[in-house]
Amino acid sequence: MIQDQVRPQTQTSHRLTMQDREKVELTGVTEVISFDNREILLETIQGALRFGGEDLHVKRLTLERGEIAIEGRIQEISYHESARDKTAGSFLGRLFR
Repeated sequence: MIQDQVRPQTQTSHRLTMQDREKVELTGVTEVISFDNREILLETIQGALRFGGEDLHVKRLTLERGEIAIEGRIQEISYHESARDKTAGSFLGRLFR
């Protein structure tokens, strides 16, 4: 029996842990849609998730395990319907705001 064989894990749970509005650890991430120092948009198994704030940074990302760690000044967290359904129109909408 080979125990060193790595198998992709299927993410069945979604957990968000925040410390002092400056550090977030998240599981259940399936895709990073976009990110910059003011906004991070993720696709999770529970829908799209948006972080808004200042000086935001992705400190660790392991999509194989569905995990991400974010640091910065977090001012907003919001869930939306699946980002895949909205990204085509919203990208152009953001360009012309």
